[in-house]
Amino acid sequence: MKAASAIFLAVLGLQAPLAASSENFTNFVRQYQQGSGVYWDMQNVAPAGSAASLHPLDESGALFQLWTIEKNTGKDYLLDQKTVGAYMPKADIKVITQDPYEKYPRTRSDQPFSVHITVSDLVTGTAGVPQAASSVLAEHHLAPYAKGQTSIPASIAISGTPVGSGYLTENRLYTFDFQQSMLQAPDTKKPIGEEHFVVHALSDGSFAQTQIAAGFVQVWPVATGAIGGIKHGERISFHPPPLTLVLKDLYPGSYTRLRATRPGSDYETTFERSEFLLAEEPTSTDKIIILTDYGHVFPEDGTYLLELITTTPFGTDVLSAVTVPVDRTLQVRTMQANIASE
Repeated sequence: MKAASAIFLAVLGLQAPLAASSENFTNFVRQYQQGSGVYWDMQNVAPAGSAASLHPLDESGALFQLWTIEKNTGKDYLLDQKTVGAYMPKADIKVITQDPYEKYPRTRSDQPFSVHITVSDLVTGTAGVPQAASSVLAEHHLAPYAKGQTSIPASIAISGTPVGSGYLTENRLYTFDFQQSMLQAPDTKKPIGEEHFVVHALSDGSFAQTQIAAGFVQVWPVATGAIGGIKHGERISFHPPPLTLVLKDLYPGSYTRLRATRPGSDYETTFERSEFLLAEEPTSTDKIIILTDYGHVFPEDGTYLLELITTTPFGTDVLSAVTVPVDRTLQVRTMQANIASE
């Protein structure tokens, strides 16, 4: 690509609504010279605005990355990156899910999501221009997690063969809708990992193929659960049996509990000590809860429906359910006998 001698003005716009403007975060811009590999950091940048790059571009262009660091944990997040050259195309990627979590996009494996790719600065309608000036390459990568893993470096996630790719040749917004995750697992409802989307500027002989935009979505499995200790139709009397709630693969931030209702009435209550709110950034997504001494949730004898339910950004789902009769009628059995006296 042609040499660029102008100073680059970095526009600092957040790709996702991560709270980079909060006092809990600090931001910096890193400039990589594509030809030499040398880089410099512009420290303590504002969450929005513009500034001159630290150094002029060399003939191969430069990659600018916008980072933020969470002060409490020291964890850094790559928010956006752009490559600048003499006729470098531009691209932006935004992944949209139904989960309002702010740090990065995430979803459940059975839920739909959309990928929006905006392409600009392509040379169109002109014959004889290099392919690098008239098109960009979009790729879709799958990165399943290993057991216990909850994140994966982007460089590793996109290092393999993409599951899909194609050239984008127009300056416009491209929308790709997915009905559910493409990650695979032996149990079709249990895939977990990340899906990454990247756009590359193409090589023209003097400039290597370069990533100009990236985005990803974190994918969690569908939760499952079971109510143990009682069977469907088993009678509950004065001493109800202990219940064991087994919860697996709960969604981050989900609210799970055991609910009792009485069919045909408006009665509804939640079992005490059954409520469990999972952290937004969980260290474990499984839980076992044991319930005892819960007879008071049945104010009258009759038939009750027990439901183990979980609420996520996608709605409320029933993980397990049993119907039980409650009968606390005291039965006294006596023996009548005739006693004769002489």
